[in-house]
Amino acid sequence: MQPNQTTIKTIALTKHYGKHIGIQNLNLQVNRGEIFGFLGPNGAGKTTTIRTLLDMIRPTSGRATIFGYDTQQETQKIHNQIAYLPGELGFPKNWTAQRTIRYMFKLYNRSIKWSAVKQLASHLNLDMDKKVHELSKGNKQKIGIILTLIPDVDLLILDEPTSGLDPLIKNEFYKLLAEKQAQSNCTVFLSSHQLEDVEKVAHRVGIINKGALIEVSTLTELKKLAFKHVEIQLVSSADAKLPAQLTKRVKNVSVQDSKLSFVCSRSNLDAVLSWLQTVDFSDVNVRNSTLEDIFLEYYQVSPYGNSLNSNKGKAA
Repeated sequence: MQPNQTTIKTIALTKHYGKHIGIQNLNLQVNRGEIFGFLGPNGAGKTTTIRTLLDMIRPTSGRATIFGYDTQQETQKIHNQIAYLPGELGFPKNWTAQRTIRYMFKLYNRSIKWSAVKQLASHLNLDMDKKVHELSKGNKQKIGIILTLIPDVDLLILDEPTSGLDPLIKNEFYKLLAEKQAQSNCTVFLSSHQLEDVEKVAHRVGIINKGALIEVSTLTELKKLAFKHVEIQLVSSADAKLPAQLTKRVKNVSVQDSKLSFVCSRSNLDAVLSWLQTVDFSDVNVRNSTLEDIFLEYYQVSPYGNSLNSNKGKAA
């Protein structure tokens, strides 16, 4: 069992590749027994963070601990308690999936029940008698998932775990992951560039971009920061414009004949509704941002393709 309630902690963790910034002053805390979604586009610093935590690469500055152990000084103690699924998998091409799994568990001295492996392979629809070179990317990924989910460990570190999986298997994976975490109270650090990956299972999420941590919050808190997406069908196209006092309080205004759409914050929605009382309209639709919208808003890119001037719901 891990010795404290904080599983992962980084303090100003920084990694530079020459002039290129991998991660910069990363201050992150992942609590024991939670599924933490680590979100960001490709190249944002997710894999660099993971490799630094696992002491596969050394930081330029800063430090990190896992289970309270220093990641550089007490690496073996950490590795004995974790299962890691890398973003890129490499297995012997002429081995069957079954031989690969047996060998990997023996190599890492993992005590397992083969019946559990067969059951999980069945859930994932993996033919373990096929050789690795005969398997698709998704089926190779299933081998990695089995190697990660079967062992009894305190921490799972998953780097883009659903890469190559079809939607049905993705859903099965999320279900299996949530069940394992609930049963064992292990901690899960789940890296992804897709919000749908973490929405199903994560307790908290952290958003990283260009090596910097932008936000850490629960999914509920993240949604509270979301913009309102407003669509108004006006009776006359002549009315399809906002008054001057509102134009500075909304973003991404679009006009199509007599249909007006824009994005605004919760705080400015009352002003919009008050203006609606002064014009003739036939329909109005106000919806919350989806998690995908929120993700784009945090990167200051709207779903309509325009740049937002501010994130975290402070603008518009």
